[in-house]
Amino acid sequence: MTDSKEQLFNPGDYFTYVLDQEIRNAGMPGGYCGFALQLAETPDLSGLQKRLNLLVERFPQASANIEPRGKRFAWVATGNPILLELHQCQPDANEADETQRLLLDIFNRQESRPLTVHWIAGADGGTVLLIWLHPLLDARGCKILLDFLSTERPESFKDSPSLIEAKLAQWSFWKKLQLFFKAKRHNTAANSLDSCLPTQVEQGPQHLQLKVQRFDAEQSQRIAKLAQQYTGLTGRTLYYLGCFMRAMELVGPPAAKDGYCIPYAFNLRRQNAPTPVFGNHIGCLFARATRQQVRDRTGLFAHLLSEHKQVVRDELDLAYLPLMWLGQWLSPDKYAKVLRKQHSGGELSSLWFSDIGELSWGKTGFLGVPVTDLSLMCWMTLPPGLALLACQHNGKLVLSYSYLSPAIDEAWLEAVMARMNVELLETAES
Repeated sequence: MTDSKEQLFNPGDYFTYVLDQEIRNAGMPGGYCGFALQLAETPDLSGLQKRLNLLVERFPQASANIEPRGKRFAWVATGNPILLELHQCQPDANEADETQRLLLDIFNRQESRPLTVHWIAGADGGTVLLIWLHPLLDARGCKILLDFLSTERPESFKDSPSLIEAKLAQWSFWKKLQLFFKAKRHNTAANSLDSCLPTQVEQGPQHLQLKVQRFDAEQSQRIAKLAQQYTGLTGRTLYYLGCFMRAMELVGPPAAKDGYCIPYAFNLRRQNAPTPVFGNHIGCLFARATRQQVRDRTGLFAHLLSEHKQVVRDELDLAYLPLMWLGQWLSPDKYAKVLRKQHSGGELSSLWFSDIGELSWGKTGFLGVPVTDLSLMCWMTLPPGLALLACQHNGKLVLSYSYLSPAIDEAWLEAVMARMNVELLETAES
């Protein structure tokens, strides 16, 4: 968006915008996501503000508005600055609890801006909180954005065209049509097994809450080794998903149906590429299993791995791109039914999930300050009312559970998290 004040949504942007509208229609703030970085000391806040000014100058989309353009939507630049918002922990309160309270208060407020940045000051260091609207960019893009705010070489960060549209442009009409029908068949199969859900509640005022499970280096290495054993070299995401299915099944799903269906994104970005910054460059896949399959631990992972291999053979990892392209021409409410509703009328997703991968700032830290910890959060539709965001920070696994309260029972979630830990570490057989 460096050369234009207007940028049409790409197919991935509209996909996330439709879900944003579903969240807003239920009375919640919208499809916002957040990265919270805990810093060892206070960074140069005036320097951060200058970099935010440069961000808007270089990438006007960062403070743009969403406006309709016929049947499509576009980001239209406003030129408005992004002002660093300052917050202070109460000195007489437990700093970790107070930081979490402030973080969630900020995240739960009604917001219209696509991107806000906050500093929550503690006694020594504090927390940088970046909140963005998902149609603006995906999670890997947010990491690139944070790197832009921190780097000594901001000129190396450039925007570039949509990776989804670039991929679509490589295919002939017949290839797109072939992939479209593959995706449609895959979607029909996903919709045929009624999904167990983590709540019976489907409406009413909700407050987003957050629980974070952190694993030390030894535990994280053990989990990575088990993931490789059960789901292969590229299957860590499948291992997390299988473990969560088992945790939910063994504790007992509040809305018990036939099985589990968990959509998960894959990213088209090249590893460690500094571009593109903005836009969503994602596709969608499904992890599915019957309740009977989930109860057999070894069999479940074999099933998920077999399904994934079939997906790659059938090019289903790319087949959703033509489906998303056609989805751009549907109204948000019609597209939402395609994305959310099963043939029975129930909710498709047993859980919202994203495996963001490695999030580290190396020796230089963020703005020259070591990042000691982090947490992730996002709003989601109700149902399912629960999202699990996984990442590695300096080689240590961090699982962030965002959930809607009171829809999700807190005691139930804590039991599921405890069981998830057992499954991940395989510390007991069930």
